[in-house]
Amino acid sequence: MLNAFKRSGALVYYQTIELATDGGRYTAMTHVMTTYADWTEWAKLGWTMLPYMMKSDDEPDHGGLPLTWEEAWQQASPYAMVLENGKGGRYTFLGLHPVSVISGKGSEAIIYDLEKGDTTTESGKPLDVLKRWSAAYRAPKVEGAPDFGGGCAGYLSYDIARSLERLPTIAEDDPELPDYWWMRFEEIWAYNHELQALFCMVHMAMPEDRSEQALSKLYVKAEQRAALMQERWLNIWTAAQGEHQLQVSTERKQRLLLSQQEDVTDLETEGWETAFPQHQFEQAVHQVQEYIRQGDVFQVNLSLRQEKQLNTKAEHIYEWLRLVNPSPYMGMLRSPEFQLVSGSPELLVKVDNGKVSARPIAGTRRRGRDEAEDNLMASELLNSDKERAEHIMLVDLERNDIGRIAAYGSVHVPELMTIEKYSHVMHLVSQVEGTLATGLSAFDVIAATFPGGTITGAPKVRTMEIIEELEPVRRGPYTGSIGWMDYSGNMELNIVIRTLAIKDDIGYVQAGAGIVIDSDPYREYKECRNKARAMMRAVQYSEESIQVEKSLEITTESV
Repeated sequence: MLNAFKRSGALVYYQTIELATDGGRYTAMTHVMTTYADWTEWAKLGWTMLPYMMKSDDEPDHGGLPLTWEEAWQQASPYAMVLENGKGGRYTFLGLHPVSVISGKGSEAIIYDLEKGDTTTESGKPLDVLKRWSAAYRAPKVEGAPDFGGGCAGYLSYDIARSLERLPTIAEDDPELPDYWWMRFEEIWAYNHELQALFCMVHMAMPEDRSEQALSKLYVKAEQRAALMQERWLNIWTAAQGEHQLQVSTERKQRLLLSQQEDVTDLETEGWETAFPQHQFEQAVHQVQEYIRQGDVFQVNLSLRQEKQLNTKAEHIYEWLRLVNPSPYMGMLRSPEFQLVSGSPELLVKVDNGKVSARPIAGTRRRGRDEAEDNLMASELLNSDKERAEHIMLVDLERNDIGRIAAYGSVHVPELMTIEKYSHVMHLVSQVEGTLATGLSAFDVIAATFPGGTITGAPKVRTMEIIEELEPVRRGPYTGSIGWMDYSGNMELNIVIRTLAIKDDIGYVQAGAGIVIDSDPYREYKECRNKARAMMRAVQYSEESIQVEKSLEITTESV
């Protein structure tokens, strides 16, 4: 039953629900953020999806952010995702049961209707196909809702740039992952780290019969689905509090403490192979510098991919990555064919109610062995003429990209060249913002900004031609984007760096360096290696800990 009370002069709606969890029965008071009266108004406005949103604050012994996602993956369908703001961020988003999946390669796409079990095909340019696929699903933004309340989550590979610009086809397409892959969700959990509050969000398709009786029945169904979502979240949280999981978490934290005493430059990289050996990479750096001397380009981001046969799973690696290198744009995408495990520090672009923002990263140093060396490295980075010039050039590139879709005079840079530190490296970072021009959508923003200038170079099209010439394999997801697009037209996309792609039990990690006229080839090669270390460390610790955690499980069961 829906009740109401006044807070700060406004009515707050709530209901008390009984939850049956693995830990027993539990009574929870939840705030209902979408009333039936809201639905009747939205139904008149022509929306095709109706949102139901329920918020519950943490209780002392129930709820909150789970220590691990392992129970979530047990409950999930083969297609699932988690997106997390892991460093100084606000939200975690979880989707376990999409209703539809689209997977595209070149100009062809397959759409899987997971509810009906049907498949259909579509043809066209990737962004056009995605726009048609998602166009029928539109919902209002709920006041007070998390950034992402429902819609689509997935990735765009770097190679969709071929549909935006005319590029040569030279590099090998290995391991042939989709060019784009997205899931559409009707149910999303969002956890607000600052408020310590859980949002259960359901979107229901508007029925053809818009009578009061039909709408009322649909509202009750949405209410029931949201309550079931809260039960499932509590089961995920409870499982992570079990004796075995608590022991596993303790073991992982102890291993992490040991790792912090290790030299960041001494990571074991045995087993990682590359089709771009050091001598070939350094030759490619010289070739880029020749193009710079000829006036073709100012800077090119050249990348190094490494691969390894894995003795662990994506879900386990992701748990370690959360510990080893929490980053602003973390996440895991899971499908039966492949998985992406990402710890990206960089935003490509965000659209939030007409505000467009990008946060370019350019300029890198490794972390120091102690505080004094760390401060020295930061000072060196901030005062490097090379790094500052490269950074300013790429900020200007971002300003130009956003300027293509922004209202005249709205583009500005509120933050310029600040230091952000991560587990193994530090970066120079800036913020670029603008206001979306009237009549344009998130897809226009993607077309204007993709791929990011910080991971291609300047000028962008010529650098992409050089990348295709010099890098031996196509980039695939690397330097593409992982993120979400919601039912109200908002969007947030990261840049796929510090990311592991997994297919057929082989892990692929890739990292790049910005090559300019005075770059040292060996130093740029080492920078690529350093940037990959956090992910390699997560893989190493995951593989090392598998047997230890299995023995803990046996010990727990025998007690």
